[in-house]
Amino acid sequence: MRALLIVKDPLTTLEAYEGTGFLSAYVRFLGRISELADYDKVYLLTMDRRRYRFRGLRKVIHVPIKPPRLPRPLRVLYCYVFGTLKALSLARRSALVRADGGTIELHAVMAAKLARRPVFISLRYYEPYYSYGKGLASTLYASALSLIIKACLRHADKVIALTELLRRLAIRLGAKPANVITIPILMSERLLDPDAYDRDAIRAEKGLSGRVVLFVGRLAHEKKVDDLIRAFHEVARRLGDARLVLIGDGPGRRRLEELCSELGLEGRVLFTGAIPRREVLRYLAAADVFVLPSMMEGLPKALLEAMAMRKPIVASRAPGITEVVRHGREALLMKVGDVGGLAGAIQELLTNRELAEELASRAREMFERYYSYERLYPKLGPLMKKYIAVSFG
Repeated sequence: MRALLIVKDPLTTLEAYEGTGFLSAYVRFLGRISELADYDKVYLLTMDRRRYRFRGLRKVIHVPIKPPRLPRPLRVLYCYVFGTLKALSLARRSALVRADGGTIELHAVMAAKLARRPVFISLRYYEPYYSYGKGLASTLYASALSLIIKACLRHADKVIALTELLRRLAIRLGAKPANVITIPILMSERLLDPDAYDRDAIRAEKGLSGRVVLFVGRLAHEKKVDDLIRAFHEVARRLGDARLVLIGDGPGRRRLEELCSELGLEGRVLFTGAIPRREVLRYLAAADVFVLPSMMEGLPKALLEAMAMRKPIVASRAPGITEVVRHGREALLMKVGDVGGLAGAIQELLTNRELAEELASRAREMFERYYSYERLYPKLGPLMKKYIAVSFG
């Protein structure tokens, strides 16, 4: 019997996915793994405190590490000690260990090496980038995280990078060039068909009127949503019918809500919280402009969805974004932190319909060329199956 071991990072749990509305998408991901991968059994090791069962997925067995309630740093340490022991037990029963998370699955790498099993790891983003320069504690945390990521990359038998930028970063951090492969996220054109949505009906249902600006993502420091709110404040002063919709949740939500109050934007900004993906797509269909002001991205799914849904895009000129869209071709790109530039670009696309439609049309073409499941899976499918690189979401 051939088994596959999937190991999530110390900070990711199914409980958290459940709380943010992502669990159903992750279960679909596990279903695709079960269908595509040539394994009789799939073990899933996470830092949850209870075991989850997945209806209809008989191959998948969830194994929770069951940590006590601990502060974040101690939680990670607990995972690297006791999680390694559990991972080792499972790795000895598996043909392959697949580390799946933030490239900090050191317990997966150590267990694979001790069990003499191959281990594959993903590089989707580089988290230390978000923490440097935010104070001594954050800088120390980022430095420790960087060392862990380097160790994982150097000892992995294969590193799956989402973009060429991340592939080069993996090599710079110590991964052997021959061990690094680039496999992008692929998304379905059929599911992301802008013509399948009744925009007016959705706007009426959601109570949306006027010109709608949309953000989708985690409400956290690295997403620079505070810059977007300040930019929208300028737009709202000039365009009385403009509204901002923020989809997602995160540690920064309360401060962002306070910022809206300070700027007098109550009634002009809607916080939806975490919502199912099908609802995200409906909001995209209803929106006039999509904005992504992040300081850095890996390969942002929200951006790909906006491109597929043929939305005019304003984004930051940041790593991970500039690999996907070009300024003046598929989007308007501003320097990270340029609130005035962000406001001007949003207003331009809300008032210049011809430019907005040109950018949106070219963005859709870019999506079809490089990220369409229907067009690229015949070529990339064998690699995705071999390296367990199925898109999640």
